[in-house]
Amino acid sequence: MTLQQLRYFVETARTLHFTKAAENLNISQPSLSYAISQLSKRLGVPLFKKEGINVSLTEYGEAFLPYAESALNILVQGEAQLNKMYYPSNGNINLGYIYSVSFDAIPQLIDEFYIYRGNRNISFSFQVNITEFLMKKLIEGSLDVVMAPCSGVVNECIESIPLFEQELYLVVYNSHPLAKYTSVTIDDFKNERFIMIKKGTDLFYQTNSLFKKYNIIPNIFFEVDECNSMASFVGAQLGIAIMPKIPALDSYKVTAIPFQDRTVNRTIRIFWNNSIQHSHALKSFLNFCKSFRSNKSAVNNT
Repeated sequence: MTLQQLRYFVETARTLHFTKAAENLNISQPSLSYAISQLSKRLGVPLFKKEGINVSLTEYGEAFLPYAESALNILVQGEAQLNKMYYPSNGNINLGYIYSVSFDAIPQLIDEFYIYRGNRNISFSFQVNITEFLMKKLIEGSLDVVMAPCSGVVNECIESIPLFEQELYLVVYNSHPLAKYTSVTIDDFKNERFIMIKKGTDLFYQTNSLFKKYNIIPNIFFEVDECNSMASFVGAQLGIAIMPKIPALDSYKVTAIPFQDRTVNRTIRIFWNNSIQHSHALKSFLNFCKSFRSNKSAVNNT
């Protein structure tokens, strides 16, 4: 099993389209198909299945995906640590982020930042936690920058820019009647029992705002601290939840269903503290993030 095969597998799992995945990876489709075939052979199980022109993950592929994504993410962090050790004079950025962006957005952002700079001499130290905790660390100065949704923490020293939109899904246990739906509206589940994130978090504000918009008083069965706990309780058939899609969902025997027309989402932002002197490394990273946002907006407007 090679790192290249893992990258090819993850990209194909994200697109569920061999031609698009090959284009994104800048390789030929036969090369991609061969690599996936060799990985399946190495693992001894089929990872994808084809039904006509449609491609989907097998149960083995779904089970393997979060581990492949975690492995790639850990390697990114390991590479950053080695750069920190080898180039101690080029600066380090303490970056905090929420769990749901750790498997795709963070690796992509860091990789594109290194391409933007033309070198990898700036290193990163990472901290994963809930938004409220990360914002406190940012105000204290122990974090340089935070990637998280809009925060309820009000501080005149904190500034931010929007980075991208993160879609939210209805998550139900696999045997739930809604699990067969390709999309849902709030009327489909308004009378269900809910697993909610604790008050004070951005996800709570997002879901609570959604309920208020439709004059719904949700039947809240449990309140939990983070997304993995939400998925765990849903998997135990104790309720349903609204949350971002995270790789670990597959291990909880739950199904993530998009909202009709994909209308429920939240803005992920980059936050920084202007009351603290910025290093050259941090200034470079913030300039990149502003450029990254501009590029994304240009793509979305075409």
